[in-house]
Amino acid sequence: MKIKNYFLSGLFLLILTSFSYIPNSKDDPMLTRHDKDDIEFFKLAEKFEKYICHLNLPDCEGTIIADQWAISAAHCAVGIVSKFNNKRKHFVIINDVEIEVDKVIMYKDWDHSQTDNSSLKDIALLHLKTKPDNALQAKLYVDEDEVDKLVYMVGKGDKGNGLVGINGNDRKQRGATNRVETATGKWLTWTFDHPETKTKYLTEHEGISGPGDSGGPAFILKNNTVYLAGISSWQDTKGGDEGLYGVVENYTRVSQYIQWIHEEMTGNGAVSETILRVEPASDAIAYKYNPKAIPINANTLKQYVGEYQEKNTIKIYTKENDTNLYLISSGNSGYEFIATGEHKFSSKKHEGFTLEFKNIKNGVFKELIVILPDGTRKKATRK
Repeated sequence: MKIKNYFLSGLFLLILTSFSYIPNSKDDPMLTRHDKDDIEFFKLAEKFEKYICHLNLPDCEGTIIADQWAISAAHCAVGIVSKFNNKRKHFVIINDVEIEVDKVIMYKDWDHSQTDNSSLKDIALLHLKTKPDNALQAKLYVDEDEVDKLVYMVGKGDKGNGLVGINGNDRKQRGATNRVETATGKWLTWTFDHPETKTKYLTEHEGISGPGDSGGPAFILKNNTVYLAGISSWQDTKGGDEGLYGVVENYTRVSQYIQWIHEEMTGNGAVSETILRVEPASDAIAYKYNPKAIPINANTLKQYVGEYQEKNTIKIYTKENDTNLYLISSGNSGYEFIATGEHKFSSKKHEGFTLEFKNIKNGVFKELIVILPDGTRKKATRK
């Protein structure tokens, strides 16, 4: 999967793919092997919860590495920079507490689309306004012996398993393991192995990150110490579907950025056109997205319900005695919309994600216009 659009969080990657949009980063919850009980992956995640910084974009993850520092993927941090540029504050979530971000530092590879992911530097530092309580700090993995090491991944992106791929999001945090196969240049890679392959790289809790997990950690345990070795960046699907056995994960290789991280954290980073350092404006506001709903009758929603076709099928449906609409496409989890105008609906949670229905015939609408948070506009027709 190629990283192409950096202003969207992992939540919308599946939607973009559904609408013939060039897929970008691999941000997901965990996708795990099919022959293990889910409870094992929940328990694995609990061991690392206090190291995790949820970027609240609404998705993407990060890792706490110092008193007031977290680290994540640059393609996630762009969403925070966008808010700063619009004079808005941004808050991450650590141990269920919101903490303000007061600086973002990252490489500027993300100003334009790239065709070669391997040339990107997908890493960003987030400075926190206050030190989080009851958090733990992961040490940076400085050695270059990552190959064959067991890694632990954590996230609450889209769930699924290697047989079916992505199958929704329950917002529960899962952990998974894998084993590093290559450590070349700026990347660590590993394959999502089927349990029957019996390769030496197969692990007991085999898995990979899923959409929504971008920026999340790959930990290595050494002498009971938690080290951050990789940052979730992108997935090579090998021509197949995302999240199935055989896909290859690409994580930013932290050991190759040690000097840069320390220089930036200590304020000794050199002036460079390749580095972007952004702080919120002095008059930035703590904006909360809260769309205003207009009254609508549950029976009225019937004219919108149905299946619409763009590249893939988009299903619009309602729930019993509910006056909201729901959208599901290409196996992603359902997104809830409220009526905000005549034949117009806005996502209940995600600003800029809207639906508009057009061309009514015989009491039903024949066209669906979907507008994504980056302004991308797609038209689908009723099947």
